[in-house]
Amino acid sequence: EVKISEPAISRPSTAKDVKSLTKHVDRPRSRTPFKSARKAKSAVFTEAVVPLYLTDKTQEMFQCIIGQDVTQDNPHRMIKKEVIIDDMKTLAAVSDFHPYKHPIMDYQGNDILIVYDVTSKYGQNFYLVLNEMMKEIILQSFQINKTQKEVDQQERSQEPKYKPWVDLGSGIEIEQEQFEETPVKIKFMISRVHRMFGSPVRFADRNDTETKDSYVECASYQDKSFNIKKLERDIGIQAVSKLQDSSTQTKWTYPRNACTQYTPREFSSPEREQLIASEALHTFVNSVALRFECALQQNEIMDVFYDDWRGLSEEDSTFGGKTDGHLKEYQSFTDLLKSQGRRISHIEWHPTILGLIAVSIADVITMEDRMNPSNRAVHSHSYILFWNFSDPIHPQIMLEAPDDIYCFQFCPTDTNIVAGSCTNGQVVLWDLSEFAGRLQGYIPAAKPETQKSNLLP
Repeated sequence: EVKISEPAISRPSTAKDVKSLTKHVDRPRSRTPFKSARKAKSAVFTEAVVPLYLTDKTQEMFQCIIGQDVTQDNPHRMIKKEVIIDDMKTLAAVSDFHPYKHPIMDYQGNDILIVYDVTSKYGQNFYLVLNEMMKEIILQSFQINKTQKEVDQQERSQEPKYKPWVDLGSGIEIEQEQFEETPVKIKFMISRVHRMFGSPVRFADRNDTETKDSYVECASYQDKSFNIKKLERDIGIQAVSKLQDSSTQTKWTYPRNACTQYTPREFSSPEREQLIASEALHTFVNSVALRFECALQQNEIMDVFYDDWRGLSEEDSTFGGKTDGHLKEYQSFTDLLKSQGRRISHIEWHPTILGLIAVSIADVITMEDRMNPSNRAVHSHSYILFWNFSDPIHPQIMLEAPDDIYCFQFCPTDTNIVAGSCTNGQVVLWDLSEFAGRLQGYIPAAKPETQKSNLLP
């Protein structure tokens, strides 16, 4: 017996292809079954099988309804040739077998094999076998598959036969791995009075804190005389590459101010002589000479750099003389001891008192000198001076700070509280409640010899 798988073709065959290949059917068969199977597989097999589509009505007429007459286990059906010819004569071109009319008419056998295409290998729901040799091979393959399924089913239905176990030396290992109870079991006996059997039970609420025997707790503890040995342990190991982060930063210990100066690029003496003698320069000068002369004449007639807006303000005049276009100094405040030679870092008006202004004083030093630790001891204290427009010579009060104050502000809810920030990172708070009368102007400012009384640390 030769087992050949189900045929497969690259494209569906048409009636014209089958008609041209019916000549191969009359060829003498080889006596050797292997040669005939090889020939069927190579040529006739792929051309004697054609796809066929059968409608529901045709399936009912020829008793090959899918799911009832033909299934996956029994997919083939034998139909008489005369029945198919009668159907083609009755329905003519409407018949499902009409596309293969000539191959069917030339078919020499009496029964034609029609197979249900379960996997739609040929593109339709059925395929038609128009070769006797191909029909025998396909039927033989179906028979082999059916026999094999029956054998498999019988093997599954049979009960397994258990063979006696033969010890080949592993019995000793099994005995060693067996668990044996070595400690003696503890036995408890619970008794009850005989008269209590069958008596009614009464339940009541009890407080466990009042009675000692209300409950018994068996807390867990670690027994040192007994240890459980782990026979198996699941451990997972994952190879992870070592990660390392590194960075480099240049740190300036003493910051410095640096600048870069670009020098103009000038022509050398030979280059200047060559440029002056060049024809391109003469052509350029001749082309712009008229425009250059016109620009010089316009400069003589009208000054293009004259500011008309400033000139407009100077031309305005009033009774008594000319108007002054510059801002005049209204009033200046200077303290010869605390603010002389120093700069103002922040100015703030008093939120409630009119005519009172607070000014913070800072030293005029470079950043390099400020960062140098050796110069910190030389630095003097910083102050916030409160000036009143009624007394521009003496400050009303002075607030002393451990370092230069660059920013300060009055508290929005309580104007007697002042908060300032120093260059060293400190935040300083002052309370001006004791000096409210002096800030209002009721008490005059202290004289220079008693100036220490104005300091508020």
